[in-house]
Amino acid sequence: MKLSSSPYLSIAAAASFLSVTCATQADTVTFNIDSAQSSLTISGLAFGLPYTQQSAGSLVDAFGGTLVADLTGGVLTFSGGSSITALTNPSGPFNTAPNPIGFEAGNFGVQANGFVTGYGVANIKGAYKDIVLDLTSGTVQNGLAPSGQNVNPTAGTLDYGIVLNANPFQANSSSIVGKGGLNVATGIATFDGTVLTLPVQFSSPTYANRNETYTGVIVADIVPAPEPSTLALAGLGAAGFAGWSFRRSRKGC
Repeated sequence: MKLSSSPYLSIAAAASFLSVTCATQADTVTFNIDSAQSSLTISGLAFGLPYTQQSAGSLVDAFGGTLVADLTGGVLTFSGGSSITALTNPSGPFNTAPNPIGFEAGNFGVQANGFVTGYGVANIKGAYKDIVLDLTSGTVQNGLAPSGQNVNPTAGTLDYGIVLNANPFQANSSSIVGKGGLNVATGIATFDGTVLTLPVQFSSPTYANRNETYTGVIVADIVPAPEPSTLALAGLGAAGFAGWSFRRSRKGC
């Protein structure tokens, strides 16, 4: 003879299991970045010469896209999958001469002018374009600065041209992929469960005779969780399974 438990106990056990599972697992959450409130400013050096703007606003660009994180106890943990996407800068197009590309739309328009030891007087113009960033590590929570966040460009190119001693010297394109760094922003992040305000400041290593620093803020709204009706359906499914198990056990008596 087989012993069987009450279907109500089975249903309760199933509900309890779902509750414990939800309480102990991190929730993966997605945020939509508000491009009206999110922007980064670029600064940097090329051959030791500081970046200046090509035109008013060319060093500041708005960003959109999405953030993806695990949420546990109010702490957001990042491990990749975000897509922080630079928008086309309205202050463009930007000059890349003597690069044959000429003027082009982009995210940032930079220039650097001055004397470079061993070379002479340099005039450098460039356009950063198609920039996408990811957050591959670290955490953030309300009331604290970001911790251990690595910001990694997953797409982006600098098209540039160099005039040296009044003569065309170099024209090329250079990828910024992988040229990121630790988010060292000391500003306080805010997260009220719905809106995340994330201060950002990171620098690339020095590469190809230049480096970049990006400073600003990303503001993002959390994508709503499933409606309660969806969760209720999941509960009904668990209850139905428990009832089916009970009926099956009675047949075996």
